[in-house]
Amino acid sequence: MNKSSIFNIQYLLSNERGSALIITLLLVSILVGLVVDFVYEVYIDSSSLSNWANAQRASLVARSGQVLSSRYLREIRKYSYTDVREALLPVTMDFGPDTALVVKVEDENSRFNINSIIRQNGLTNEDALSSLKKLLEYLNINSDMALVIADWIDPDSEPRLSGSEDVAKNTFLWSVDELKLIEGMDQGTFDKIRPYITVYGDGRININTADLPVLVSLHKDITETLAKRIIAYRKDTPFEEPSYIQRVSGMEATGMLLIGRIESRSSCFRIISTAKVEEITRVIESVMDTSGNIYFWREG
Repeated sequence: MNKSSIFNIQYLLSNERGSALIITLLLVSILVGLVVDFVYEVYIDSSSLSNWANAQRASLVARSGQVLSSRYLREIRKYSYTDVREALLPVTMDFGPDTALVVKVEDENSRFNINSIIRQNGLTNEDALSSLKKLLEYLNINSDMALVIADWIDPDSEPRLSGSEDVAKNTFLWSVDELKLIEGMDQGTFDKIRPYITVYGDGRININTADLPVLVSLHKDITETLAKRIIAYRKDTPFEEPSYIQRVSGMEATGMLLIGRIESRSSCFRIISTAKVEEITRVIESVMDTSGNIYFWREG
């Protein structure tokens, strides 16, 4: 065999090895790609399953917070008065690692029930409407908004102001957020009034927990000075009975006029139960009374 033939054979062998190497590398690349895709899919499926499990667990823990709150509210019925507007309930239960529960209780009777301006028979509650007007004035909001709200709620079609019955709902508010549907109620106005109003409860306001603007709104003769005097008095001596408000200096006569519109023990509360399991958070918000009746429930 001459040198030329040997060279040609070596060249062919060299080419075949190169081709085999390339094919091998391609196969390895494909296999690596398949393995990576498989591992990724397993990771995604495992993460999704883990997140789903954590979400279910968080929901159950949040529900436990609601149950805990209902027991707390039943205990309140034993007391002659309540004087806490907002509180975090002590949670002593151990829900396991990486799990936390926070339960917040807010007193709805500390707020003005905006539905109370219209009675159940459809007639206007003049005392409540006057209180709403005064609340708006104190918050630097045009008091005419009270008339627009009254037309939104009352069942008749007679406008108190021009155009105030055009798109009125003509029934009670289901949620405070409905106020944003009323013409003239912009976000800024809503944000001002939101902390002091509710649509729950019987309309009576707890004088132990009502904030300054709500106390001022109770009667035309209650000034800011008088309202601050009420707050200072209850700080040391909570009102055990509604009539005890007459013990506050300057409230002797006006306090008598408030009987039937105020109370010393709340019966309606908002419960916000927040559960966190690792990175998953679930919140359950409800409104319930001390008898266990639920008026609102939202999970998120």
